[in-house]
Amino acid sequence: MFETEATPEARIAGAAALLADIRRGRRAPLAGLPAGLQPADIAEATAIQDATLAALGWGIAGWKVGRTFDQPIAAPLPAPTVAPLGTAPLHLPLGAGMELEVAFRLRQGLDAAALAALQPADVPGLADLVLLFEFVETRFAADHPATDLEKLADCVSNGSTVYGPATGAWGWADAESLAMRLAVDGIEVARHEGPHRAMPLAELVAAWRDRCLASGHAPQAGEVVTLGSQTGLLPVPAAGGTLRGEMTGRGSLECRILPLGS
Repeated sequence: MFETEATPEARIAGAAALLADIRRGRRAPLAGLPAGLQPADIAEATAIQDATLAALGWGIAGWKVGRTFDQPIAAPLPAPTVAPLGTAPLHLPLGAGMELEVAFRLRQGLDAAALAALQPADVPGLADLVLLFEFVETRFAADHPATDLEKLADCVSNGSTVYGPATGAWGWADAESLAMRLAVDGIEVARHEGPHRAMPLAELVAAWRDRCLASGHAPQAGEVVTLGSQTGLLPVPAAGGTLRGEMTGRGSLECRILPLGS
């Protein structure tokens, strides 16, 4: 039985235990965290992320950055859920969502000193720009509108992520103004042209740096930092299909999805 005392330690441990059990398949998705386990603020929601990964014994292979209550945030991508795009079709659960994103992938690791000194302008010299599909999977019941803090505690509903190869030399201007297109079986389902939806991106990079420093995480070569979807969150077709994401001037990323739940 989970403790529901209204203390930060109990909220963090109890919520993390529940979310970890759902990820293990031991418990059905929740209709919201119990009242006594709701994170009180962004700091507690962030601590639940760390406690969930620790309970599962999972490392970190990347981060997704964004904003909660207009405050820049970074949420970890668990190592078992992040991979380069392969040739095999992907198995996804029922109800999965899809997002076409632009991300950077580190070419080298950063120790604490290098991380502390890092400025957003330094990133293009340390990382490759890549296209990425994130497949979203919530730990909350489909009919439960999770709160912003619940979503944050649940690592912003990350499910799995596949990324493509480096797209060539880049600068922040390449990520800040985009032309991107998402198609399913050759039919366009979303398009974005213009400024990145999460501008200014420097704030998000700083949030990622500070999050790593606060948790003692030293980013390793190969970690990805995804800057958020430009084509929005869309449902993956239940029958599966071929997804193709394109970024003008920077190539494409294509993957085959099997019927959901198969």
